Amino acid sequence: MKPVGMIAWFGTVLLAACTTNPPDPRSDDTPTKGDILVLADEDFRIILESEKFAFESIYENAKVRITYLPEAELLKRMMDDSVRVVFTTCLPGAEQEAYFRTRNLSPDVVPVLTDGIALVQGLKAADGAITLDQLRASISEGAQPRALFDGTGTGVVRSLVDSLFAGDASQVRTASTMANTDSLVRRIAIDDRSVGLLSFARISDLDNPACRALREGLTLCAVSDTGAAVLPNQSTLADGSYPLRRTLYALLVEGRTGLGTGFVSFVAGYKGQRIILKSGLAPIRVPARNVEIINR
Repeated sequence: MKPVGMIAWFGTVLLAACTTNPPDPRSDDTPTKGDILVLADEDFRIILESEKFAFESIYENAKVRITYLPEAELLKRMMDDSVRVVFTTCLPGAEQEAYFRTRNLSPDVVPVLTDGIALVQGLKAADGAITLDQLRASISEGAQPRALFDGTGTGVVRSLVDSLFAGDASQVRTASTMANTDSLVRRIAIDDRSVGLLSFARISDLDNPACRALREGLTLCAVSDTGAAVLPNQSTLADGSYPLRRTLYALLVEGRTGLGTGFVSFVAGYKGQRIILKSGLAPIRVPARNVEIINR
């Protein structure tokens, strides 16, 4: 090739290379690399931030952006083309399923952990045990102790409606709603006739300073259905003896193997489940613990 022709050919190749669009980390992602938006129930911020930190520490080219919302808003935002992963205690309903069908998607539902709805009272409260019948009367009829929720549109309200009233939300007639968890804890500290209802995930991790601070200002109530009253803890959530349990699911709607698949696989896998175990909640799969015994 003549020198002039070679220069022209090289210039054409260089121009083509310069005009090629670079990979977009939000669409050209892999299970361990890229940028992804994740929606999650705000009750699980503490545990999911731990999962995110561990995942991004291992995979330095992965960026997981988590937006935390009350469950009611989460269900609305779930129907957004940019959302590929949702962590929720509520499985998709008819409206969400219809939306996914328009996109020719069928969400993969991956159970992640077992949480509980904790009943808490002030440190001076006289009775530390409550039956489910008493709780129903408190929420529906205004019986003592008076029920207080720690926010509006939360998954705790929906979970209690499902478990106590067979899904009939009209039965929630006399419970009051506080602005947030801190407001609830302050209220029950001065009102020993009230009981607070909140996700156990908010107070389960005693290695977390914020959880410890909350626990110092309240008393956990034991709850009974037909048998003995039990406290919420990792063991009673795992064996099913605590009556107010709920499952956190990861809904994966990628339609391909991308960063969402990688993050969900991490949370549901060995390392992610060990993080859940450490948090005081009950992992779906209890990680094996190998112990070496040496005889001397």
